Amino acid sequence: MPEARRLRAERLSSYETVGTRLSLLSDHRLADAVAAAPALGSGIGGRSAELDVDGIRVFVKRVPLTDIELQSKNIRSTANLFDLPMFYQYGVGSAGFGAWRELAVHIMTTAWVLDNEYADFPLLYHWRILPDSPPTDFADAFGGIEGAVAHWEGSAAVRRRLEAIGRSSASLVLFLEHVPQSLAAWLDDVRDSGYAEPGADSPYVWIEDALNRGTEFMSSHGLVHFDAHFANLLTDGRQLYFADFGLALSSEFALSAEEAAFLAGHLAYDRCYAGSHLLRYHLLHDVRGDIDHDTFLREWIAGRRPDGVPPEIRAIIDRYARPAVVMGDFHRRLLTQSKRVQFPTADIQQALSGTSPSSSFSPASFSPASFSPSSSSGTNSSRASSTSTEIE
Repeated sequence: MPEARRLRAERLSSYETVGTRLSLLSDHRLADAVAAAPALGSGIGGRSAELDVDGIRVFVKRVPLTDIELQSKNIRSTANLFDLPMFYQYGVGSAGFGAWRELAVHIMTTAWVLDNEYADFPLLYHWRILPDSPPTDFADAFGGIEGAVAHWEGSAAVRRRLEAIGRSSASLVLFLEHVPQSLAAWLDDVRDSGYAEPGADSPYVWIEDALNRGTEFMSSHGLVHFDAHFANLLTDGRQLYFADFGLALSSEFALSAEEAAFLAGHLAYDRCYAGSHLLRYHLLHDVRGDIDHDTFLREWIAGRRPDGVPPEIRAIIDRYARPAVVMGDFHRRLLTQSKRVQFPTADIQQALSGTSPSSSFSPASFSPASFSPSSSSGTNSSRASSTSTEIE
């Protein structure tokens, strides 16, 4: 497909240009550029900003590097250095298991893009360890470290991890391919425009296909994202990208026997989670009316369905109503009963048994580029905005 070849050529050109430019900068010059870059946000996973490198927009993420991760024996280690409990893998307020794991996944996914195995990941242009001040707001959602530890049932290992982040004096700085919008924001624009109304060509068919292909690819390579909600999935108006690997777990990591077993039991997690998220937080807005999500899904499964739902939307709901109910029940118990609740692997696999990606779907049947929300200009032009910092 000519468009796909052109996009790949653009991405590879940017990869070579930015990677070379950044690799030639001293730590001092690069640290100055990062410090001057306009901040985009901060949270439990790190701080972000944007740079202009030779006219190419670059997303910059600063992931705190703790003292234990900087010990010579632990540099680049993907082991569970803090001996964190396995339930800390779930995306319900986790700060992740360490910066080196996030780096390792970006290196893996970038290799898949460069080798033309799978394109739907942002490229890692460069990375560097740079001096940094410790983050101050990473536990604010819980009222501070004490609240976060209480949320994780008083785990001493979680406390050690969070306190170490609060004392960190360096960051792993990731320089990543810039993608204009989160999938959540893009879908909001689509919905506000009326483009996703019943009867219109539905973007949800394209999204479901991209989610299925991406989660199946990761699972088949022993990788689980664990946080594939639509603020962590990105789009440039042409394709969907899986990003933000702060909670990812891979068979390529230095895993304990417990971790390896946990990973094996969660290989279907992303597919169920992403499809469930599509239903619960996006697609059902257009069809459920005043009925709450859980009631609507259970009614649908029981055969009580509203009229007027387009066939392609009915098919998606049919495929993911049961997985969404199972995953929703699991997360509810995780948040209200115990972080140690058992993941229902068998129930998830059974619920997913009818959700195989459609072999008849063609991306050409819905082109995301045909909708151009004004906030992102529809495509990723790889050009820096006026608020980014330019490296000269």
